[in-house]
Amino acid sequence: MSIAHALSNAPKNDNRRGPSCDVCAVLATAPPEDAAALRAALSDPQMRYTVIAEALAGTDTPLSGGSLSRHARGRCLGREKLR
Repeated sequence: MSIAHALSNAPKNDNRRGPSCDVCAVLATAPPEDAAALRAALSDPQMRYTVIAEALAGTDTPLSGGSLSRHARGRCLGREKLR
C-alpha cells in the first residue's frame, strides 16, 4: 500500500472537545484549590516534573512526568504555557 493511499484513508479530525491531556482533565475536574496548587507547581522552574509526579502518585489523580512536562510547556491542545 502506498503512503498516499494510506493517508487518504486515515481518519480525519473528529473535532473532539474533551480534555486534551491528562493534566487538562485533572485541572478541569479538580477543586479550585487543588488546580491552583498544581498550576503553581507546574509554573515553578525549580520544581522538577518527576518530583510533582512522585507527589501525586499516592493521590486519586496520578500523572506522569511526561504529561506534566507537555502540559506545562504548552505542548498539549490546552496550550496553557506555564514555563
